[in-house]
Amino acid sequence: MIRFQGPRSRAARTVSGLALGAMAAALALSACSSSNSASTSNSTSTSNSTSTSGNSSSSSQYSASPLSLTAAERTAILKTAFLTTSIAASSLNPTIVDGLEEAGRTYTQAQINQAWACQSTETCTVGKGSQTIAILDGAGGNLWREITRAAITLQAEAYPNVGTVIYLNANGSLQTMQADLKTLIARRVTGIVTYDDFGAAMDAAFAQAKAQGVPVAAFGGTPGAGADSAVVTQVQSDFCNDGTQMAETTAKMLGGSGNVAFFTGTPGNPQGAGWESCAQTWFAKNAAGIHVVDQSNTDWSNSGTVSATSALIATGKTINAVLYDYSNQTVNIVQTYQHAHLKVPNQVTWTSDNQLLQLWQQDQTSSDPWKLAYSSSINFEGNIALAGLMDSLGGQSVPASLTFPLPFVQAQQGDYVASQPADAPGPTLMPDALLNKLLNAS
Repeated sequence: MIRFQGPRSRAARTVSGLALGAMAAALALSACSSSNSASTSNSTSTSNSTSTSGNSSSSSQYSASPLSLTAAERTAILKTAFLTTSIAASSLNPTIVDGLEEAGRTYTQAQINQAWACQSTETCTVGKGSQTIAILDGAGGNLWREITRAAITLQAEAYPNVGTVIYLNANGSLQTMQADLKTLIARRVTGIVTYDDFGAAMDAAFAQAKAQGVPVAAFGGTPGAGADSAVVTQVQSDFCNDGTQMAETTAKMLGGSGNVAFFTGTPGNPQGAGWESCAQTWFAKNAAGIHVVDQSNTDWSNSGTVSATSALIATGKTINAVLYDYSNQTVNIVQTYQHAHLKVPNQVTWTSDNQLLQLWQQDQTSSDPWKLAYSSSINFEGNIALAGLMDSLGGQSVPASLTFPLPFVQAQQGDYVASQPADAPGPTLMPDALLNKLLNAS
């Protein structure tokens, strides 16, 4: 997977899908080059009549139908994406801005319905074009992955020459993901966006895809620097900077002293290794009173998180804060401490989870309230990857790494939304009509 001062309620932060679409195109006016049409229409109903081969060198067929936005609308879409007004479009790579724009643009009800229908089928027709975009998921199935898949599918509808979207889920098996990639190569898809749960183990397979003329753009879970020559680009936050921000946030929570624990997923995963190392370094240089007394691996699973938390409790160590890179599983940390009738440590976690916010809100009136800081749910990573893939197919130069900021926000009363399911992700750039379908099905 996968961040300051925010509005007091999620309702105040959340921009409706229709408003987001109107907001998105201003990104193109100041920071983008691929969608800067003078058209004033925000609709994606541009004709798909110019259907051409996926191997054509024409860049226009790899451009989304045009948009335009005001500066105020640009600010609003960035605020929804990052939960803060401190991130300016000028500070981001234009391809990142393109992806955010395309994620939040206006979509018709028919397009929303089509994206929703695609969630239940492996191969889905989304337009009249001849190009095929594939989503290769290393371990899909949870709500975050489902929302991200739907966001990419909907975005693909903004490209007039995309006709088909394929989704393959390896369900956590490296062998299956490698086999799925071979299948997509054999089918001669135009390009692939992927969440790589297996890191560098996929390098050779991605290189083979490139050699066969099938470009790959990775997001979230990425193969790492060793795959720079094998993939178009790798989209993620800067793990080291993430760790620094987590450490700074923790130091403010604890007043510069206390014991902390680090939790991450699979042993040796680059995400955990990156942020943990830099958080440790920041503490050593800036908050010598804060001590990292535990580092645990959880596989980002329910059982793994409960087991790691139980083992931590059994040590008898006083833990003042837990830093974890998965908010959905932070719920298990909190509940394990509650079941043990112990004070819940402060929590600093990646992404947003409605149940976690509920637990935090409930405990604010108890005798032992705890603090919570969390980030945006960053479901837009896949949208940036698709924008990068299409830019590359259109002949534009795309950086090997597209990194975006991941600021943390302090939880506030009203962030929990009782009408949404437990694992609802908080504000997204997705149209409300599609997000509600996904939430109601979860």
